[in-house]
Amino acid sequence: MRLADAHTLEKDLLTTSAEPEADHRLIEQLAGWCDRYTPWVAVDPLGAALADPDAALICSAGGFGGDAGLLLDVTGCGHLYGEGEAGERALMADLVQRLSRHDFACRAAMADTAGAAWALARYVETQAGLFCPPNHQREALAALPVDGLRLDPGTLETFLKLGLRRIGDLYSIPRAPLSRRFGDLPLTRLDQALGRKDEPIEPRRPPPAFRSRISFVEPIGRAEDIAAATERLLDTLCRQLEQASLGARQLELALYRVDGSVGRTAIGTSRPNRHAPKLMKLFGERLGGLDPGFGVELMILSAPEVEEWTGAQDSLPDTDTPTRSSWNEDGTLDLADRLALRLGAENVVRLAPHDSHLPHRVQVAVSFTTPVPEGAWARLASMKGPRPIRLLQRPEEIKVTAMMPDEPPRQFQWRRHAHRLVRIEGPERLADEWWHPRPRGKTMPANIVPPVRDYYRVEDDDGGRFWLFRDGMRNNVKWYLHGFCA
Repeated sequence: MRLADAHTLEKDLLTTSAEPEADHRLIEQLAGWCDRYTPWVAVDPLGAALADPDAALICSAGGFGGDAGLLLDVTGCGHLYGEGEAGERALMADLVQRLSRHDFACRAAMADTAGAAWALARYVETQAGLFCPPNHQREALAALPVDGLRLDPGTLETFLKLGLRRIGDLYSIPRAPLSRRFGDLPLTRLDQALGRKDEPIEPRRPPPAFRSRISFVEPIGRAEDIAAATERLLDTLCRQLEQASLGARQLELALYRVDGSVGRTAIGTSRPNRHAPKLMKLFGERLGGLDPGFGVELMILSAPEVEEWTGAQDSLPDTDTPTRSSWNEDGTLDLADRLALRLGAENVVRLAPHDSHLPHRVQVAVSFTTPVPEGAWARLASMKGPRPIRLLQRPEEIKVTAMMPDEPPRQFQWRRHAHRLVRIEGPERLADEWWHPRPRGKTMPANIVPPVRDYYRVEDDDGGRFWLFRDGMRNNVKWYLHGFCA
């Protein structure tokens, strides 16, 4: 009713403005809290990635300006609370009980399909009817109103005018006339609810490939207890990864507090890893920042990102010293992982090969956790001509003495010091990457020759070796020093 009419009936009525954004944040927070039961949690409305669900649990909570729903795929999770059907009933009861402690009015229903659970949670009249035994959706939904099929108001209004008030009334109607009159949606919703057609559900977070959990009889809060529990979780998870010949690239630790909030922290590794002591060292950098609040009653460790790993170490891709020891024999990778936790993964970088023939673009700085494509270093090693061991950040202009403008240099002056050359190799001509935009954002026209550089490897009378290049042609020639050779 209108607010003025409501105040006429109840003079002491208290009202407040609706806050849809705050409601959305709260339902997202509740969805994160439900990760304690299953990693597959979706926020209503239902929509995109659950194939062949065995058990769907729908929670409908009031107080959000309309019913707010959560969908939990609890397939394979009921055994944590008991065997078979008793475990699934206990899981649902535990969820409702915990939400009620935080003053949420919740109706939870469980069924084989998401559509059946959705309808039972909102329209069933008896508490016993909230749990639908396996393969009994048809009987459980027959007496429920057609509103439980999640149809548009216009279709529902027409159903009521035709006397189709219950879902069971649609069972005996021929499908072809119903489809011609109302389209495919009513039959699709009915088939999804009865399990004849799969209904894809998109979880709010991608479910992790592996995870381990530990619950406590009494809440814990000491840092030592949290660290000890993390070690136990790591041992369990690493054994799972070892059996699957995988290594973790990212791990996430979640602390479920007694007040209903969830604390999370994550670590990343530069290579697949399943060595529990080393991973524990990385978590040691983060556990100090987790607030246990009034106590932690459950901890879950998950591995969202994993990669195949047999346990062998990768060799350092160095073409000059192919027998060099592995990356981690000197602790380089472990150090990089610890630095990434403290400084941020984007601030710890390394050089990686880049598909370019230009010496100053052949390598780029990437995050230390970014994998290098297979064969990339081999392509870099096969580049034409030797390359210097050090490049200047910017080529420095030099003065060169040569017999002719197009001939090799005989002497050059750099930083007020003259270098008389005794050995010269070159030239190696490198053209610019014409397919890249120019500095002003324009691609070079096809009728203009792209800039070229003629590179020379030279040695002076003191034994110094340099990498020079000539830029320009004929009367507009400039020389630059670009690097130093071995």
